Amino acid sequence: MPISKPFAIATEGPTVDGRNISRDWISQMAKNYDPKSYTAVANLEHYLSMMPDSVFSAHGKVVSLSTQETELMGEKKLQLMAVVDASEYVVSLQKAGKKLFASVEIANNFLNKGMAYLTGLAFTDNPASIGTESMKFSAKPENIYSFSNEINIEFEADATAPILGESLLAKVKELLNFKSKKDEDRFADVGAAVEAIATSQRDLLDKYTELAGLSAELATANETITALQQQVEKDRAEFTAFKEKLDITPNGTGNRPAASGGDGLNKTDC
Repeated sequence: MPISKPFAIATEGPTVDGRNISRDWISQMAKNYDPKSYTAVANLEHYLSMMPDSVFSAHGKVVSLSTQETELMGEKKLQLMAVVDASEYVVSLQKAGKKLFASVEIANNFLNKGMAYLTGLAFTDNPASIGTESMKFSAKPENIYSFSNEINIEFEADATAPILGESLLAKVKELLNFKSKKDEDRFADVGAAVEAIATSQRDLLDKYTELAGLSAELATANETITALQQQVEKDRAEFTAFKEKLDITPNGTGNRPAASGGDGLNKTDC
């Protein structure tokens, strides 16, 4: 999932239930946040469904927290900054101009230790989603929810390895940089470059061979399926012919032939 750059998710000040997020709480949440102990899960509108395929299932997690000073309406305020591992769904919503606000879920006496802790993060459409947050209050009245802050999440560039062809080309160029090198060093570099190309081609050949093997297995499976289909058709035709033959065969009377005479007594050869 995409990792965000740090962005503000809460600012010291009033909450939707009339209380305040204090500067101390902001500092405590940033200092004490440990995802290994308790991870703040991202959700939509402060609602987290138990169903994994629900649109209201978890949509990421908070990776880390920090603080920064900012000036709002002429006053210096402390903000809580978050780095979020967000789902692709949240990213697509943000690009479409939806769920642009962040609202924090705070336990101000986490584990009865007298410290504030971030327990969740919601993406919302409105600066203050009273209805959905009220439902959350009734479930956990000890938790505090901030006014939603509009956010602009910027994601870090993908740090995955460069494409194979690009990395190979760069390596070969580096090896073949002959400036101020002795002849023996140049020959060694050429050999290393050839070896790098050969290794790359070997890897590609191995992958091709693997794919070719899978293709052969699929071809064999298709032949087997075709043969089975032909056998089924043959059996069906033979059964149909046999049934038609039975349909045109006269039925017997089912009666025993008449007796040819005698006294009706059974004789036993003793």
